[in-house]
Amino acid sequence: MKKIFFSIDEVSQILSEQKHTIRFWETRISKLKVIRTQSGHRLYDYENLLLLKKIKNLLNVQKLTINGVNDHLSKSKLKTKLYSDNIFTDLKELLGILKKS
Repeated sequence: MKKIFFSIDEVSQILSEQKHTIRFWETRISKLKVIRTQSGHRLYDYENLLLLKKIKNLLNVQKLTINGVNDHLSKSKLKTKLYSDNIFTDLKELLGILKKS
């Protein structure tokens, strides 16, 4: 069975990022749309996960500001780029982490 949605705990582990940081990005990055349950829990799909990895890279490696990340994401064809950016590497990494849980 494939996992469709991930909790913020799982996303935090996968990205090696604090949950409060992910929640902050959610409030500041306009392209990041997270699904909420009726009880308010966040659910992230695979596209969200790839976008969060991209955001982390733009902030930490390319040293963009939050506004710079928003500008970069709005100018790029994000959907096409997300699926072409090392998808097999991302899937293998994600599978390894999920098997450990």
